[in-house]
Amino acid sequence: LEKDTKIACTSLTGYSGGGKKMIAEYEDLGRSLEYGSPRIYALTQQHKHLREMKAVTGLLNEPHFTPIVADYYSGMLVTVPIFEDMLNGTVEDITNVYKKKYGGEFVRYCDSIDDGGLIASGVLSGFDYMKVSVAGSGGRMSLFAQYDNLGKGASGAAVECMNIALGLPCETGLVC
Repeated sequence: LEKDTKIACTSLTGYSGGGKKMIAEYEDLGRSLEYGSPRIYALTQQHKHLREMKAVTGLLNEPHFTPIVADYYSGMLVTVPIFEDMLNGTVEDITNVYKKKYGGEFVRYCDSIDDGGLIASGVLSGFDYMKVSVAGSGGRMSLFAQYDNLGKGASGAAVECMNIALGLPCETGLVC
């Protein structure tokens, strides 16, 4: 992508990522019906991770980000829609980059992460690795990252860093 490309992304995540207060709200037996269906948040485009997303990607603009929280404990699916004419390459080029870069224990490229044409956002709950994939046709594609928002989030990263600091194998204490 050119650095000035404007992109959008959507995340579907379990409620545990919202912290203790949100967990209590979702697990309250007397909760409102609204908790039983997916809910979009950060409507003002002021999500706390926007600056980080911009910095990590090297893009000049923060993405248009639509986070959605749903009624399951943990797991996450991030989708970035891309048109081929936005790229300096093709779907095959992205696939080749992913295959080359993501063949490790913690981030794995998969030719497909769907099950019968559907992708579930919570299937990696309890695991400390991420699956990335690309799908699409006709010049339209989606980039996918599927992971546990807890395991591959801050807690998993803390264990990975501790392992590095202690000289342990990077997967020690993690479910890969």
